[in-house]
Formats: sequence, C-alpha cells, structure tokens
Amino acid sequence: MYKVAIIGAGKIASGFDAPDSPDILTHAHACRQSPAFCLAGFYDSDLGRAKEAAKKWGCRAYPALEAALSEAEVVICCVPDAYHGQMLMEISNYQPRLVIAEKPLAVSVTEGEAIRRIYHGRIPLLINYSRRFLPEFHSLREEIRQYGKFLKGVGYYGKGVLHNGSHMIDLLGFLFGGVQCLEVFPGEIPDFAGDASKDLALQVQGALFYMLAVDSRAVTVFELELFFEKARVRILDGGTVIEAYETKESAAYQGYYNYALTERRSVNYSQALAGLLDNAQKFLDSGEELMCSLEDGLHVLRLCTQIKEESL
Repeated sequence: MYKVAIIGAGKIASGFDAPDSPDILTHAHACRQSPAFCLAGFYDSDLGRAKEAAKKWGCRAYPALEAALSEAEVVICCVPDAYHGQMLMEISNYQPRLVIAEKPLAVSVTEGEAIRRIYHGRIPLLINYSRRFLPEFHSLREEIRQYGKFLKGVGYYGKGVLHNGSHMIDLLGFLFGGVQCLEVFPGEIPDFAGDASKDLALQVQGALFYMLAVDSRAVTVFELELFFEKARVRILDGGTVIEAYETKESAAYQGYYNYALTERRSVNYSQALAGLLDNAQKFLDSGEELMCSLEDGLHVLRLCTQIKEESL
C-alpha cells in the first residue's frame, strides 16, 4: 500500500462526506476505499482542523508539514488556490513518488512555470480536473468523433474564471483537443475572491463556443450544450447527466432535420475521486499515463490567466 499524506483539511480533503457516506466526495474517503492506498494523516496550518479530520478518518494529525512530507509516498495538496504554488514548492523538497494537486495548478503563470521547472522529470504531478476521471466522459470523447463537424456550443459556469471556469476549459480541451479564446466580453461578476467570472467567446475546432457566467452567489451551475452536424450533446446538472440527440428528418416537413433525444445517461460524479486514485495506482504500479498531467494543468492556467487579464 502507498502511504498518503493530505495537505489541507478542508471540504474536498475531509469535509464533504464521512466514512459511512454512500458517495465518495473527499480525498480521505477515496483513500479509505482503495486497497492500494493507506491514509497516514493530515497536515493543516490550523492544527485543530487537522486533528478533527484525523479523528473522523482514523489517522494521524501532523503538527508540522515536515513530519507529513517525510513519511508520505503520495502527497495530496488540498490547500486554498492562493497557496497552491507555495505548497507545491514545499512538497518538491521531499520528492514523493507522486503528487496529486487540486486544480488550479497555481494562480499565476509565473508560479506555474516555476513548478514545471522543479517538477519536470523529477516528480510526477497529477491535477484533479475531476471529469477526466469519469468513464462517461472518456466514452463521450470517443463518441463525438462520429458526430460530424462541430457547429457551435454554449456553456454556463460561475465562481471565477480560474477556480471553476478552468473546469469547463479543461473539459473542452479533453473532449476536443484544443481551445483558444477569441474575445472577453465587457463586464464581470465578482463571485469569487480575486477571480471574477466573465463571459467569453472561445474557439473549438474552428467553431464558436460561448462560455457565459452565472453569479454563483445565487446559484451553482455547470452546463454545456454542443451542436454537431449529426448530433447534439447536453451536459447538465454539474456533469451528472449527459443527453445525446440525433438528427432526424422532420415527419411533417420533408428536407428539414431536427435533433431528437436518443439517450439520457446518469454520471456517478461521486466516483471521480475514486477514478483519480485508480489512475494514480496504475501509474505507480505500471507507469500508465497520468490522465491530467502538469502540462495539462499549465495549459489551462495560461489560458485562464490571459482571460483574467484580458491580454488576448
């Protein structure tokens, strides 16, 4: 078993679920459920919070970062966005066999590039853009190759271009292979500290994708609608539902085609962290490719930083 230390004891690390919860919503629960990993303990700058998480999950609370990193083969970095870069630098001094980091990689390209220089060729780094670790999205990526030309799309998100918008940009890159930003529209929504949400026009496979911000202080939304020559795809309810439509000739009007719903599949989003650890195990055991690498995370960071600064 690979010994794991979790750095940061917040919601995604420990708080969203409990050992007896039916769904896996935290890194601690994913470690507990995996036969390949052993959760050694938590480190948090708030020792009381680390102790609370350790008691909940039956492991150790480390009073010092050095103690946590000295023991761990795998380190999971779950600190707030602003501290990702600094913490990943600290972790690199101990050269664990694998580092798993919550997105985003960092909050600036300068930080991201510095992490790349330190980690590249030395320490493998896996970034948690969660939809990459769900089999339904791997299947969708294969299916859309049969749908003909991509015509247009629209997506809705909130809680910051980098913090949550990066999920959508990464998903588009994963599905289509490349994303560019064409325009950042005037106005912004200040719904995440230091990281406003903005309306964007992206280019995906030569077609437009409009990425529109919805104030997360009112409602949480993550949805996409993708139009192709032969099909239409809707990703709904935060990615927990995927609808597929096929083009069919109108029964009433010859020569006119409409999209008809052919499949509505549920996505067990609670399996994303289990999928993340499964990929980590296969990498450690046999060298299987990491599904979301440092380079993937850096690519998204560069684009999101451009958008935030409107320097396109």
